[in-house]
Parts: sequence; C-alpha cells; structure tokens
Amino acid sequence: MVLSAVGPVVSVYLTTAGAVPEASALVALRWRNMRRSLSQEGAAEVTLAAVDSAVADSYLSGETLVAMASHSGLLYVAHLPGAADIEHAVVSPVASLLPLLIATQPMLSHVLVITDRLGAELFEVQPDRPDLIYQVEGDDLDITRSAPRGWSQRRFQQRAENRWESHAGDVAHALTRLVDQQEPRLVAVCGDVRAVQFLMQQVPVRVADLITVIDGDQSHPEEALIRSAAAAAVVADADTAAVIRDFNDGRPHGLAVTGSEATLSALSAGQVGVLLLDPTRSERNRAWCGAEPTQVAASAEALIAAGVADPQSAALADVAVRAALAADAQVRVVPAGSAELAPSGIGAVLRYR
Repeated sequence: MVLSAVGPVVSVYLTTAGAVPEASALVALRWRNMRRSLSQEGAAEVTLAAVDSAVADSYLSGETLVAMASHSGLLYVAHLPGAADIEHAVVSPVASLLPLLIATQPMLSHVLVITDRLGAELFEVQPDRPDLIYQVEGDDLDITRSAPRGWSQRRFQQRAENRWESHAGDVAHALTRLVDQQEPRLVAVCGDVRAVQFLMQQVPVRVADLITVIDGDQSHPEEALIRSAAAAAVVADADTAAVIRDFNDGRPHGLAVTGSEATLSALSAGQVGVLLLDPTRSERNRAWCGAEPTQVAASAEALIAAGVADPQSAALADVAVRAALAADAQVRVVPAGSAELAPSGIGAVLRYR
C-alpha cells in the first residue's frame, strides 16, 4: 500500500528506546517536536493524527519506530529491534524508504535454532517486527548419564540417544517447514553439541546449506540472538559483494547501467533486477515521478512527453526505491564511496537488455 499511495506521504523515523527512565515521556517529547516541524512543512493534520496512533506505546515494541502515512491513514508501521541512527521525518510525494533499507539490510531475515536433547526453540527473526518464537518439545525424560554403570550404562545411553535423535527429527521437521514458509537466507544453530549433530544429520540439503553453527545455549538466548545477528550481517555483506560483482560483470554486455538517467529509464521499462544505491552520493539528487510507481524520469519534461499528468519532484533514492520494489526488483545499499556508482550514487543490474 505504501508504494501505491497518493502523496503527500509523511515518513517518520523516531527513536523509541524503552530501557531508559521516563521512556514514554521522552518519546512523546520527540514526536511532539517532530510533529510540529512536519506541520510547518505542510503535513495535513489528518495524516499526523494517523501517526499519533503509531507513536502511542511504541517504546514497548522496539528501539526505532518507522511509520508512514497519508491522508488515507497509516500506510506502514514497523518497530526496529535496535537503535538506528536514522531519526528524521519528511513530507514528500512518495514514501522515504531508503533509511529503512539502510537499517534493515544488515539484519537479514533469518532463523535461530537453540536446541538441546529435549527439543528446541526456533526464533523467526525479521528486521521490521518482533521475533516469533516456536517451541519444539519432546517428552520430559531423565537423561542423566551418570548411572547406571558398565554394560547397563551403555544400554541406557543408547536408549537415551535414540530418544534424542527422535527429538532432533521433530526439530528438523519443524525447522524445514519454517524454512520453506519464510525462505530465510540463514539458519543459525546453537545449543547442546550432540543435539546439534543429530539435527544437522536430519535436515534436508536445502536447509543444511543455510546453516551456520554459532556459540550459545538456552540459558542465554539473548547472547545467541546477538551472535545470529552478527552471522546474518556477514551473509548480508556477502550478498552485497555478489551484487557488485554481477554489476561489474554485466556492464560490458549492457546488462548493468549507472547514472540517474539510465537507471530511471531502466526502472520505467521494468528492466531492473537489482537497484544499487550509495546514499552518500545520491542523497542530494532529485528525480520526477507520476502516480504510478514506474512513472519515473530524470526530468518533468520526459514524464509529460510520456503522458504523465502533474509530475512531482522527490528525492532520487525515494523515487527509484519505490519503482524498484513495485516491480519486484531487489534493492541493495552499497558501501559508501563505491567506485562503481560514481559520481551519481545509483545504478542497476538489468534483467534483460
């Protein structure tokens, strides 16, 4: 809905840290100041009132509130788990999505599995909403290995390991189902060493290929989540590096373009597979857009010539991101100063020439 919204659109990025004294009052004060500035910039009261409802109690849900609204009401709300250095608000013909992408790209949607010999907890981690936790539990068994001894001990241990392996099968089934539903880029696994081994043996190859084993156990899930986030950031960086390689490989063959005019032209034609942005270079540049997300160009005249009535000027990155996402293209934020996107800070890998 946010991509097809008819502007003006208010985009709000508000710090909502809850683990501080008088968190509610501090969030209310920040929003009051931000709201006043938005009103002075021309935001309608009905739009600001829609954001009011998202701000209320937001400090209970995350460290950063992302809210987008128009005269028709709230378009998008997310509560980011970490404090993002992106606090700002803007009124524009289109939503300001780039700060959200910058904040969430390193987080990467992933699954964390904390397993022991009785079952597991599966954390579905999404960057723009609270984690979902699934529990997989076997029977409550006495699994101590301290007694009995000798031959009887060996038989007892084998019996226990058979049950542990069965529980690992339950965990593997639940994990596979979750992976097939959510299609994460990473599965981070930690916990009891033997339980992890059993799990690794029972998941299908398509799941095993996603698994990274990290340190952690059920007694310290927060530490495991921090480690899984670090592993996700490594995968995200590798994904970005792969996109840059594709960009460099595609340029000699006409399958990659750089510069605002060429990129916007490719976006309007639906050619873009991956949009690349360097915000440090593109943030001051402007572009033009129409009511439809793919009605984009470097000049108002180009859109008018294409039959677009009343083209609007907005930040280049916002116009390009809206067009890319509406056409199911990926968007990657590249490292600041990447030579590939000089000097405009924008480029694309194309689906076809």
